[in-house]
Amino acid sequence: MVKGVIGRKKGEKMEQKINKLGAFIATLALIASVLVMPNVSAGDGDLSVTLVGDKGLTSYGPMHGHASFTGSVTSTSADADDNVTITTSFSEAGWADDQASIGSWDGSTCTVEGTASHDFGTLDGTLDFCIQVQIEGDVSNGDSAEMVVSVSSSSSTALDTNAQVIVSDWTFSTADTDAKTFAESDAVGEDCDTAINCHTYTITIHNNKLDEEGTPIALSDSVKISYNSATPGWRIDSDDSAWDEMEMEATIGYIDADSSYDFEIEVSLSGSYALASSYVGNSVLAFQVSDDKIIDFVEFEAVVEDNFAVSAQGSGNQDVDNGCSDQDFKVDWDVSVKNFGNLPDDFTVSFDTSDAVAAAWSVTGADDMTISNILPKAEDGVYDFNIEMEIPSGLAAGTKHGFTMTVSSVGDSSQTQTQEFSATVVQCYGISMTVDKTTDSANPSASSDFTVTVTNDGNGEDTVSYMTMGAQAWAPSLSEMSSTIASGETGQVVFTLTVPADSSAAAKSGMAMVHAYSEICGDDTSDCDYEAHVSVELSSNQVFDISAGYYYNASMASASVQEGMALQLKFNVTNNGNGNDNVGVALANAPSWVTLSQDTVLVGPGQSSTVTIDVMAPVSGGLGSNTFQVMATSSDGTTTSTTGDFTVTVIEQSTDSSGPTTEEVDDDEGGLPGFGFLPAIAAIGAVLLLRRRL
Repeated sequence: MVKGVIGRKKGEKMEQKINKLGAFIATLALIASVLVMPNVSAGDGDLSVTLVGDKGLTSYGPMHGHASFTGSVTSTSADADDNVTITTSFSEAGWADDQASIGSWDGSTCTVEGTASHDFGTLDGTLDFCIQVQIEGDVSNGDSAEMVVSVSSSSSTALDTNAQVIVSDWTFSTADTDAKTFAESDAVGEDCDTAINCHTYTITIHNNKLDEEGTPIALSDSVKISYNSATPGWRIDSDDSAWDEMEMEATIGYIDADSSYDFEIEVSLSGSYALASSYVGNSVLAFQVSDDKIIDFVEFEAVVEDNFAVSAQGSGNQDVDNGCSDQDFKVDWDVSVKNFGNLPDDFTVSFDTSDAVAAAWSVTGADDMTISNILPKAEDGVYDFNIEMEIPSGLAAGTKHGFTMTVSSVGDSSQTQTQEFSATVVQCYGISMTVDKTTDSANPSASSDFTVTVTNDGNGEDTVSYMTMGAQAWAPSLSEMSSTIASGETGQVVFTLTVPADSSAAAKSGMAMVHAYSEICGDDTSDCDYEAHVSVELSSNQVFDISAGYYYNASMASASVQEGMALQLKFNVTNNGNGNDNVGVALANAPSWVTLSQDTVLVGPGQSSTVTIDVMAPVSGGLGSNTFQVMATSSDGTTTSTTGDFTVTVIEQSTDSSGPTTEEVDDDEGGLPGFGFLPAIAAIGAVLLLRRRL
């Protein structure tokens, strides 16, 4: 906050001004009698004397020129005073009494009638006189001398008045002697002659410099005009090229002979830092006029009109994060009501809490009131208080309510300000997941679907993203990669696993997971707190697929056997499924004397097992061909396979046979006898056996 000069002048300007003001005060202390003494009147007996210089009892003059004083002598008695004499004298070295010439003054012209002493004769009433001090000798610019002016008469003792003469090649003046009125306004940049908050002041520098002949010559010594007030609330500027805005001073380096330089200053009021004249009296703006030896000052009086203004601070919206909580939440505001005017003021404060109350939001501290006697802006007038509002839990994201505060100036009811206070429930996030089943089974190459339900536990719409983990060989897939779900609602995604085609029975996928991520997670989901998952497992079913067939080929499916003889045939059972199968085997259409060596056979996946068919031909009554089949059934009873036909022909027993024999129909690979040759071998064996018994 700017406490010094208004506008573009910053804090360092204040410091500069204070430093300059210190110099100003010190100078005043040294030359107070010169600068601030009024015109002096002295009285003794029948006479009263008044003496006036350029400024108080001080007058200025250039080398080879003169300094002037005017005065008056008044007789206060009824009788005339005789032999009224005015005498001047100097005490400083280099200054002679006769440098002063005393004469008559008609109000505009000085007529020199004498030197350092002049007898005006009889005085009846008032005598106007003038003194001209010629400046010559061993003196230079900035030197000064004290001059004593004595007035006496035949009936009065001498009256002495001390005056001062200062050697200076320049003097200054201003026509802006009347106080100007300023009113607070935002019209910065407008024409200073028409703006109510800006006025122009002129300081005129007069070049009095003379040569030794008394002829006016140009002034080339720099004369500076600088702002020397520390009063805040004023902006000082000038369009003159001699003005240095940063230093807040103008340097006039040249004035033509017997000429003057008019320096215009724009003074504007801004920001209500200048106190109202009705409160502290008129403001005084001081400017220093100086060269390297002489310092002088000019002051401008300014009337600051009353300005009423108010500023309320501390309002605004606050975010509340209790939408996913069961706890109510309180927010508060530190509120400041500031007097932005330039004099003390009262303020009314009123509240409208209807919006918050209708939503069941309670407000504490929002009571209508009047704040009395707040100091003005320049004196940091402020009133602080606190307002609190309670927000219920579990509200939807974006829910917003609040209240308003209106502050009005009592001094000027048109100066008012309304502030809004509110709280908004921000979105909170949360998701949960369930699945319709955690395990399932399917045949190889078949798929199983798991329905995953995702619930938005947050208080606002959420976009949930999905991804899978694990069981990559089981081709995990999702029906969709994301879902937009309203608060409290659910969404579904189908998670599909496919049993690999080469899976064995009861093979398991292992844990396959579906992860769901809330939109708040963004792209980095590695450590996101707003994630949920479910796990499922798929196993492979056993597939039953069997086939029953000839042991070698179809040529092995026919045989002949003599009555009473035994024979063995074989067939294969093949397991084309993906697990061990205890296959049941049975004969179809077979005579009673044809049996199986076993009624079940355990066959591994992709393997075959051989089963034997036992044939015991009857001794009699069974001649002829018999055709039958073998049927294989999987252990689950769902799959069957039947071999091709087997044919056994029973023939008559040979006469040289002595008893039954047993044959086995087997592979004839490698040059072994075929099925038709075996009965002959059996017959020969029977004959040999019979002979041995005999």
